[in-house]
Amino acid sequence: MSEASLQGKLKYDVEYKAPVDKIHEFWSRGISDLPKISPNIIQNIQLVEVSWGNEGCIHNGLRAEIYKLQSHWRHILDYYRSFKFILDQVTPKGNGGSLASWTLEYEKLSENVPDPISLRDESVNLNKAVSAYLSQA
Repeated sequence: MSEASLQGKLKYDVEYKAPVDKIHEFWSRGISDLPKISPNIIQNIQLVEVSWGNEGCIHNGLRAEIYKLQSHWRHILDYYRSFKFILDQVTPKGNGGSLASWTLEYEKLSENVPDPISLRDESVNLNKAVSAYLSQA
């Protein structure tokens, strides 16, 4: 099987009960709050290197050069060579809410590894927790 067939993308949307500016601010500066927002998904984030607010900077909790993450997602690296979450766009919706469009890019270690549907689902759950947090802030 070719290396290209081991790579994939999952696209998904998450509705937020918060305006676009709050979502942008959280994902560009507030990611260190994730353990208190959703401790069942993310237990600890230790900032290693970060450049808050710089356009194009990647805030990906599982890339060691930016964050060290302790969570139940650690086992994922036994099946995937790499993966990253990309916040593609946030669109305003009525009643002060927003729609966040995400892409999960990944590379499997072998052809026998399934697509990371459970990882996408955990990301959706995490985003819902962030939405609830931002709607109270």
